[in-house]
Amino acid sequence: MDPWRDVPVFGVRRAATQPTPRPSAYALIADGSGRIAAVRTGAGVFLPGGGIEPGETPEVAAARETLEECGLVVRWGSWSARAVQFVDSKEERTYFEKLCTFVDVVIVSGNGAGGATDHELLWLPPETASEMMSHESHAWAIAVWSRQ
Repeated sequence: MDPWRDVPVFGVRRAATQPTPRPSAYALIADGSGRIAAVRTGAGVFLPGGGIEPGETPEVAAARETLEECGLVVRWGSWSARAVQFVDSKEERTYFEKLCTFVDVVIVSGNGAGGATDHELLWLPPETASEMMSHESHAWAIAVWSRQ
């Protein structure tokens, strides 16, 4: 059975264009005040995360990306959700079908200063973060996660 068959789909699937599949993983991180981490880049505001590299699980990819983007060492929790997001990447000049896995994580250590200089870590109330997300799937994941 296809694990992506019955998941929510966001964005526009263009009939005339074959999208490039991109397995991706994103972290939902809460601080002690109930705010969640978001990352602002030149392309928009997103949950920490990105593409899954060969041999990685979504949990490992989300942890790696969180360290790279936010300077936070995390361990994953027990919640996860999946969704598909169709998106045009201007940077990569590609139309993607992002197979998104969202996982909750807990901060183990870090200073919030990631190595990616074009990424700004924001701590936002979930409602504000949801409104600011550039991808609908990220806003959906925040809403589902917040209800748990």
